[in-house]
Amino acid sequence: MDLSMDLSLPPRNSMKSPPEKIYDSWEILIDEVHKYATHQGFGIVKLRSSNYRDSKATRFDLVCDRGGVKYNSTAKKRNPTTRKIDCPWKAKAVCEVQLGNRWRFSVQKDEHNHEARVDDGQKGQENTPTAQSMRTITNKMDRMSHDIAKGFERIETHIESMEKRLEMVENRLAGVEAHLASLESQRPGMDVPMDNMEMGTSMLDGPVM
Repeated sequence: MDLSMDLSLPPRNSMKSPPEKIYDSWEILIDEVHKYATHQGFGIVKLRSSNYRDSKATRFDLVCDRGGVKYNSTAKKRNPTTRKIDCPWKAKAVCEVQLGNRWRFSVQKDEHNHEARVDDGQKGQENTPTAQSMRTITNKMDRMSHDIAKGFERIETHIESMEKRLEMVENRLAGVEAHLASLESQRPGMDVPMDNMEMGTSMLDGPVM
């Protein structure tokens, strides 16, 4: 972790966001950002992944763990420090080619609508088995969404190819129909008059010399 970061617990309602910085990898970035945010009294979770290259995400959208719509459940009493209250804080982590595929962390909305979490029992909760399982499930869902989107793209490509082939067949059929119509139009001119046919018959019926 950068030793220049202030890791002291902040006064309430004065949470500082992790500073914008370049990291060598996604793993290093999220580890340092998690630690910094935890000491500031809030948590950071991944909202979505996108911009896949070689089947790997190159962008992660991050939000406060108290972001999202509040969910009222009667199953059990929730911890008030983790309840969703639509916190607007958000950031992003992007792997940039011009940085040698290093990761840039930047804050997009530096604002919270809740007080800092200072309960020691909540520190490190992002590494609990439940939290890790949720992140694993989220990652799998992200991959499934990506694969489904790619599958639809392939289907659309096949449909477009089939439509082009059908168009070619229709054009060929139109050409054949035009050719048949041309032959039909030429047939009356090829008919032999009946008078000539009768004359030929009478000549054949005459005496043989």
